[in-house]
Amino acid sequence: MDIVLITEKAAGLIDIPEPGACMVLPAEEIEAKIKALPAGADSGPHFVVAFTHADEFSLVRNCLSSPRETPLIYQFVLIGTASDLSGFSSDGLQNISEFRTGRIERADFRFIVAKTMSVLREYFKAVTIRNEHLAMLMDVRRDQESLINIGKALSSEKDPDSLLWLILFLSKKITGADAGSIYLVEEDERGTKRLRFKFSDTFARDIPLEEFVIDIDRGSIAGYVAVTGQVLNIPDAYSLPVGTPYSFNSSFDRQNDYESRSMLVVPMRNHVDEIIGVIQLINSKKNPSSKTISGNEAFEIALKSPDDFRRYVVAFDAKYDSLMQAVAGQAAVAIENNRLIEQIRRQFEEFVKASVTAIESRDPATSGHSFRVARLCREMALAVNEVKDGYLGGYNFTESAVRELELAALLHDFGKVYIDLAIFRKSKKLFPKDFENLKLRFDFLYRCLEIDGLNREIERLRPGPGGNVKTESFAEMLSERDALLNGIRAIKEKIVNMNEPAVTDDDPEELLSAMLADIEALGCRDIEGNALEVVSDRDRTNLSIRKGSLNEDERREIESHVVHTYNFVSRIPWPPEFRNIPEIALRHHEKLDGSGYPDGLAGRESTMLQSRIMAIVDIYDALSATDRPYKKAVPLHETLEILKKDADEGKLDPDLVALFISARIYERAVRAG
Repeated sequence: MDIVLITEKAAGLIDIPEPGACMVLPAEEIEAKIKALPAGADSGPHFVVAFTHADEFSLVRNCLSSPRETPLIYQFVLIGTASDLSGFSSDGLQNISEFRTGRIERADFRFIVAKTMSVLREYFKAVTIRNEHLAMLMDVRRDQESLINIGKALSSEKDPDSLLWLILFLSKKITGADAGSIYLVEEDERGTKRLRFKFSDTFARDIPLEEFVIDIDRGSIAGYVAVTGQVLNIPDAYSLPVGTPYSFNSSFDRQNDYESRSMLVVPMRNHVDEIIGVIQLINSKKNPSSKTISGNEAFEIALKSPDDFRRYVVAFDAKYDSLMQAVAGQAAVAIENNRLIEQIRRQFEEFVKASVTAIESRDPATSGHSFRVARLCREMALAVNEVKDGYLGGYNFTESAVRELELAALLHDFGKVYIDLAIFRKSKKLFPKDFENLKLRFDFLYRCLEIDGLNREIERLRPGPGGNVKTESFAEMLSERDALLNGIRAIKEKIVNMNEPAVTDDDPEELLSAMLADIEALGCRDIEGNALEVVSDRDRTNLSIRKGSLNEDERREIESHVVHTYNFVSRIPWPPEFRNIPEIALRHHEKLDGSGYPDGLAGRESTMLQSRIMAIVDIYDALSATDRPYKKAVPLHETLEILKKDADEGKLDPDLVALFISARIYERAVRAG
């Protein structure tokens, strides 16, 4: 709309051609007149040429520059004297096209109006083009930023489901799509490839996801893209051209009261150009009443009624074809990397489990121990996360930290592979071979004494020079022999009892010394009369064990397994989230009072919480295990009492022991296993 505005003060100095063709108003009434002009998107801009006296310029300019829905494009023609020019500052000069000091004639007036209107239109055209270019640049910038952010986000996401959601979310955001789906290629045992409908999201509807599988062929839209690798940009899925090789299945729309109109379907190619999936975007949205693009149309415009689909749904811009190929390429690499990482993780964990199984198979007595400890440790970590007060309330195990503890628990006894297997299987104080040799020596001594007695009896029964046999002390001789042999049997029986690893109040060294003195008194000699060592120094050392079945050297060798574990596990190039595994495994036998090993560390701060958890779990399983050769399984209530006693004595973390018992971790682990 073209408007020529003349103030009453300026009108006396202008020869106006046609009365009524211009607005002639007092300067004070111009603002009200401008507000009464048509407004709205359909009215377009108003072009205004304002003729005013120089001293009215500021007032009228303020009226024209006030914010309004419909823009005003204006220029001033000022009328005044030469002295009025000296009062103008640089502010506002861009809005002045003419300054006249004399009367404006009719022809001159027409020329000024025509020229100024032409300038205003060219200015508006230039501004419009500039704004369009600026909007395009801003859109391109948003797209570039989106690509950068997509790359960052996809490279950092490790959870497979979260990764698919992120891919779809970012794809919808960048294209303004209302809905979208992701199909992934999967291959069965026979090598047949199919497309699995894996993930979907619709802004306009809350539609539950139900996975299904379709054949990879040209019949469906997603299948066609998976076969050909072409990008499909479909303006209206309900109006496919005749002869289109693929078809649109509208059953989804009918079931969910939806209209899948415009579609953009893009293949996901990995680094070797294999198609591993398809991204399908549906219903690009745009608000026709908005002159700007927010970049968030996907989540701002709701499609609630059929009219909304007709009003807001548009075809996907052609620029998204290449843009989404870039996004799909990044997504494919992220999915492949995620699959590879998951495969490596599974392979490594299976290798760890297989290694632990192989190691534990060397000693059937402890088979399954590491797996039970791992399950119990996991349940303890999850229970710690539920604690809200006390010092444990300050801890929270992430899923990675829980997995780190599980792996450390699986590997905590790995170093036992370096320990002599016979020590693990030593269920008595003496090794079976040593025990059998000791019994054989007692049996040999018994037979030697028995033969010696028989020889003496034969000698006594041999006739003398006169043919007489001396029988007066024969009965006494038999009694002495029986007493001697019974003494050997009694000592042997005591030795057999001492070989058991039972805990007694008697001093085994004193008992053994007394028995050795009795053996010495028997004058132990073989049939040739040589001195016979029945109990060796090695036997004496082992039979003097006060508790369990291991002597000090054997116990130190067993305890060295934690150092062997640490040295072995430290060689594994763990990722950052698992870097504490060697330290956790090394310290699981340390005690808070400093009585543990390998370094006798004391205090909570000396070991990690994970190691203190494993210390409790390891003791619990060792006590409750039903397959140890040197002891019977301890009943549950006694096992828990032992744990509480160790906590009271400052050996185990009392807060963790209390949590283990109150949360009934032993029952959780059974359910988890």
